[in-house]
Amino acid sequence: MQKPTVLITGCTKGGIGYSLAKEFAARDYYVYATSRRVQTMGDLGSVPNITLLALDVTSHDSLLAAHAQITKETDGKLNILYHNAGYRSLGMAVETSCEEAFKMFNANLFGIIEMNRIFAELVIASKGKIVFTGSVSGYTPHPSQSVYNSSKAAVELYARTLRIEMKPFGVRVVFVLTAAVQTGMSTDRVNLSPESNYKYLEAKFNEAWTNLEGNTMDPNVYAKTVVAKVVKSNPPQEIWCGGGAFTVWAVETLGIHWAYTLAFSRMFGLDKMAPSFKK
Repeated sequence: MQKPTVLITGCTKGGIGYSLAKEFAARDYYVYATSRRVQTMGDLGSVPNITLLALDVTSHDSLLAAHAQITKETDGKLNILYHNAGYRSLGMAVETSCEEAFKMFNANLFGIIEMNRIFAELVIASKGKIVFTGSVSGYTPHPSQSVYNSSKAAVELYARTLRIEMKPFGVRVVFVLTAAVQTGMSTDRVNLSPESNYKYLEAKFNEAWTNLEGNTMDPNVYAKTVVAKVVKSNPPQEIWCGGGAFTVWAVETLGIHWAYTLAFSRMFGLDKMAPSFKK
């Protein structure tokens, strides 16, 4: 296989991975587009330079099967391993079960760790790149997604450490700080149980999320912007992209983290005392 190759996880139609796959293919990369179910990737299979694979990043057997096929078809080389798959659910910090928390960390961190362990040799063989679709949620303490925020913060530090460890092998690690992008995930809303101590704020929370995600970037625009930087011979270590990315970058650069507390407390209605707390 002569074309440079890229494996992208999480390529469900309408999402970031779907647009990334099309953009890489348009740049004459041979793309392995993956999702847990091939059917969710829509018409990607009809696009030249794209092969669809069923891949569950949380399944060891699924990762091994994908590794075997790609190793055979690429002579053991992969130019870009692109971690894009992820899982998000909304819920309050003291009301999210460990089962649900594990589900998020399994998709957003543990699956990545296992995938890198299995695929590292292919990327090293090509002195390629490992790219992460990260999130500004690793910085922003948005109420009702504390566990998701935590998983994204964890994967960023993992990627930063990986960058140092892979340098002796000529592998570059790129972390994309993704802000608001118009995908299915951006339309998620809070649905609290009747027993929740925050039930009285549910409508306020959903209003806040609607307002926050009103400035979303089209996924095709996002993909063109990001891929143009990723394919460079010397890509940036970090790429900030998406609606509102500059605001988060500015807060982090200036170190004014109190701004998050002030803004989100008011936005989500958490700046006033609750009527009661049910045990």
